[in-house]
Amino acid sequence: MRLLVFRQRNFRNLALSAFQPPQGLFALVGGNAQGKTSLLLGIHLALGGEVRASLADLIRFGEEEAWLQAEVETELGLYRIEQRLRPEGREIVLNEKAVSLRALQELPGSVLVLPEDVEVVLGSREERRAFLDRLIGRFSRRYAALLSAYEKALRQRNVLLKAGGNGLSVWDQELARYGTEIMAFRRRFLKRFLPIFQSVHRSLAPGEVGLLLEETAPGDLLEALRARREEELLKGQTLVGPHRDDLVFLLSGRPVHRFGSRGEAKGVALALRLAEHRLLSEHHGEAPLLLVDEWSEELDEGKRQAVLAYTRTLPQAILAGLWAPEGVPVCWVEGGVVLC
Repeated sequence: MRLLVFRQRNFRNLALSAFQPPQGLFALVGGNAQGKTSLLLGIHLALGGEVRASLADLIRFGEEEAWLQAEVETELGLYRIEQRLRPEGREIVLNEKAVSLRALQELPGSVLVLPEDVEVVLGSREERRAFLDRLIGRFSRRYAALLSAYEKALRQRNVLLKAGGNGLSVWDQELARYGTEIMAFRRRFLKRFLPIFQSVHRSLAPGEVGLLLEETAPGDLLEALRARREEELLKGQTLVGPHRDDLVFLLSGRPVHRFGSRGEAKGVALALRLAEHRLLSEHHGEAPLLLVDEWSEELDEGKRQAVLAYTRTLPQAILAGLWAPEGVPVCWVEGGVVLC
């Protein structure tokens, strides 16, 4: 997929109204706080991506909404995407028709690599679990629907636990039904994802990398819920299920968040995103747009060269940073304006 035009109004600190990116690999170069990250975030959101920041934080201070537009070319044709961002949500129009965010995820979209991705590896289990859920959700409507149904059942069950537990049996079964399917999805997905992840990591750094899904109920979820009921009643919350599971990253068999250096964690996080890009390319039959912010930050020369080698194979990719690699076309960013 290739981005032809990106337009915006009132998005963060961007001053540009329109940006026509070059084909192939190119670099966005500029000082700190000049708009490089904002441009990548805007493009990623316009193409259907999600980011950690709240929508209110993405709208320029003093404005009520932001507007994004992207025109893209895929192997199936041309698409025009428009979005209005408000604190309460996103309104999306695809080729003049109002659609859901899920409809945009039927397109190859983009993969955004950010320095803070390292927190997926080093941060809390909630960070790792959220990464896994968002990633699987890009491939499966069913998975996203299951998560929504599970979360509703979980809220209801927790209300009953706090109220003394009357009527829990019905919600035990609801939670177990959705939770069992969610766990099965995760296992199948990781089985497919792991070889790609390992292959990408080998190109970046030495060391055997792995993934471990730590489940709070590795057997029968319904039985696990019943076995923990007394404890759950005392604490007023559900203590087992996919909402408590963890995705652990391993280097040479040891958890990276406990034993790895920040440099090693950075390599694992980068491998995660590039593996996501490769899997999406296989899924859609064409490569998503790859956006890499601070592309050289905390990366040694070997990792930088591996990133360059991969991005040079793509129809379009953007590397943002303080400097550009030799031989890569440059667009300069200053004060929210881009000059190519």
